[in-house]
Amino acid sequence: MSSFDAAGIRVTIDDETLREQVSDPEALAAWCAQHPQDPRTVAYLRMLGRLDDAAIAGRLALAEEGISPVMRAVRRARYAHVLQWQGAFVAAEEQLDLAAEETGLEDPTSPSSMSVLATVFQHRAKSRFDHAQAELRESRGLAAARLWEAALEDARRALFMRERLGVADESAIASSRQTLARLARQDLTA
Repeated sequence: MSSFDAAGIRVTIDDETLREQVSDPEALAAWCAQHPQDPRTVAYLRMLGRLDDAAIAGRLALAEEGISPVMRAVRRARYAHVLQWQGAFVAAEEQLDLAAEETGLEDPTSPSSMSVLATVFQHRAKSRFDHAQAELRESRGLAAARLWEAALEDARRALFMRERLGVADESAIASSRQTLARLARQDLTA
């Protein structure tokens, strides 16, 4: 199980669902209340299950003017993750596709662009994973299998970029390994 800190609060990623679990939700909620303009609030509200608030914060973060394309891609990926958790998978994937394009608008070979692109692939893998499970629940096995394969490919890309190109810290690499391991099991149930 991989983990990271969010505003000083421990967050673990569940091996089965690939969703974050916050160790101290009250502390994270207090941080969000104290930092409503911080772009990270979008992700933190999502992790707390406050999806409507996270969506509003995500749209506001994207509307901010004067941010670089790479930072816009980061914000777009956070917003897409909210859409994923809301079950708006097509809209989430559209946002992630735009985020991938934005990473190449400055210097596509810079470490920051590559790092963000790896993050976009990771988020898209998780979104497709959730989407595949939703399709399976609706008895659409063929669609689920296609989404699963696309998720697996995105997870492989993210891990490759993070490991081989040196654009991530060990916790990000561990998260990519965890995602790939879950998808490689080819078990559509969670």
